[in-house]
Amino acid sequence: MVVNAPLEQPVRFLVVGINHRTAPLEVRESLAFNHDKLSLALRDLKSRYPGGEFVILSTCNRVELYVARGLHQEPSVHTLIKFLGEFHKVAHDRYAEHIFQYEDRAAIEHLYHVAASLDSMVLGETQILAQVKAAYQAAAQEATVGKIFHAMFQRATAAAKEVHDKTHLASGRLSIASVAVDLVKSVFDRFDDKTVLCIGAGKMATLVLKHLSDLKPKRVHIANRSVDRAAKLAAEFSASASGLEHLDQLLAEADIILTSTGASEPIITTARFRGLLKARRYRPAVIVDIAVPRDVEAAVGELDNVYLYNIDNLESVAAGNRSKRDAHAAEARGLLTQHIEEFLHWHAARDVGPLVKALYEQSYTTARGELDVLFQKHGELTPEQRAAIEKAVHRLVGKMLHEPVKQLTQQAEATARPMLTTALRKLFGLEPHAAEASPQPPAAPAPEKGINA
Repeated sequence: MVVNAPLEQPVRFLVVGINHRTAPLEVRESLAFNHDKLSLALRDLKSRYPGGEFVILSTCNRVELYVARGLHQEPSVHTLIKFLGEFHKVAHDRYAEHIFQYEDRAAIEHLYHVAASLDSMVLGETQILAQVKAAYQAAAQEATVGKIFHAMFQRATAAAKEVHDKTHLASGRLSIASVAVDLVKSVFDRFDDKTVLCIGAGKMATLVLKHLSDLKPKRVHIANRSVDRAAKLAAEFSASASGLEHLDQLLAEADIILTSTGASEPIITTARFRGLLKARRYRPAVIVDIAVPRDVEAAVGELDNVYLYNIDNLESVAAGNRSKRDAHAAEARGLLTQHIEEFLHWHAARDVGPLVKALYEQSYTTARGELDVLFQKHGELTPEQRAAIEKAVHRLVGKMLHEPVKQLTQQAEATARPMLTTALRKLFGLEPHAAEASPQPPAAPAPEKGINA
């Protein structure tokens, strides 16, 4: 795992993206990153802005760009918004109004809340934690994270795990998989004569398939581009498996169709399914499309006896009992706040500690020089008098620096700290390299020791 060189100036945190609250499914799928696109985008960002750190989180519910970069460096929020559209070749006016953005502390809080499922449509769902980990690992693989994002994402996922372990946030939740089964049951009253077709073999499809298999259908078949992967999943459900070469025949035979592939275009078009209606003898078909981008054209749901549900349909139902878990969400937020404060303290120490150390060292070095000049001119001073003068000067320097350092390390909000550190460097002539990464802030010199100590 490659670690980037640490940023040598105050760091800004940015998040730009869309999610299920801000954008409809058709916009989210237009900006979604599959595995290959995600790797290309990370490399592109790193080549354009080598001083920054980048993570891209792309799921069925959200597309989010996380950035850590120097105070006056690119990319800006505007640049990131523009990058999303240019990369996916999507017109700016199609998605711009759906974009949200967070900066500094708000950006950090957003990551922690996302990882813990507090920003999910289904509170308490655990899949998002795995997705955040996967996004971080993908960025680490592409060497687009450094010490800052290594710490931030590791701490956020650890905090999310603690939320799931120590709170009841997940109690009573409705999962997407269980909602899918409820919708299927609303159409069919028996399943021992039904055929289930699962197209794709991903994690989400597996979760839904587990619930569908509990209905004891007559037959389950799994079709996937990789036959080996389909066979491996089929073994878990006593199902048959194949590639996609005979998909039309499989669609004609199926009563319940679950689809979750990584295809960039719909694999079940209106024309395709309409052409199968006669072969299906116009039997009812329940299609559960949990892919983003969607595997099934929306107009398929308008065909006779076709019941089509996409990810937004499922999650809107699953979110129905959100109010019942609000108390647990408040408990989770309280726990996350503690972890967020710990990260901010770590970051402040890393960001500000070396600067404070340099400020004290410069101040005491200057004082030492002036004392040397004074003692050379006044050789009549006794050792006791010199020690008293040294002590007084030491205390004076410490008291003069105490309040600005306190404001910088303890009082300043994350949004103000970069501006204050930059001002401090300029006012005292401190070089940027004086603020190289340090895990802990140095303690201020003890006021009772002499300057030579």
